[in-house]
Amino acid sequence: MIVKRAFTFTEMLVAVGIVVVIAGGVIIAMTRGASNVHRGSFNAVAANQAAWIVSFMRNDIVRSDVGRIVLVPESGNTWKGTTEFKVLIHGGQFVNYSVENVGNGKVFVRTSSDGRKQRFAAEYLTDFAVEYVSGSMVINMLFKDPASHAVDFAWSARIYPPALVGPDRFWKPLNATP
Repeated sequence: MIVKRAFTFTEMLVAVGIVVVIAGGVIIAMTRGASNVHRGSFNAVAANQAAWIVSFMRNDIVRSDVGRIVLVPESGNTWKGTTEFKVLIHGGQFVNYSVENVGNGKVFVRTSSDGRKQRFAAEYLTDFAVEYVSGSMVINMLFKDPASHAVDFAWSARIYPPALVGPDRFWKPLNATP
């Protein structure tokens, strides 16, 4: 009498191997997808933070002129956030910039003369520098992902202070305060 079995041992090993390969592929695909989502999220947040910082600085500097910007570099022509960077705006208003260290990195701080303090890039900012080069300010920022899933994100921008043109070269309006 011949005993029939449902599966031989070899067939069972092949079936288990196929299941393991498929399950492993699904798990790998899902974990890579999660890190890709994180990487995309990090890049989006870092780019957004950098854009906000640059847009506020450009807006403030455009409302001033070269002679009313006080920039005390730490070394050479480079400002890293620990010395004075003040932009005087019309009407006696001014804006101070600084970079503060917090528990999870650095924060770019914009303080206006009315006492309003704004903090930017509190999540990923690790390095910030403003370099005064040939009549313009080059801003360099480095953002690092604390989870180390994404490649470091570097952002550079150039801000040109307003130049006096036309009649502005010869006199100032009556409402301007030095």
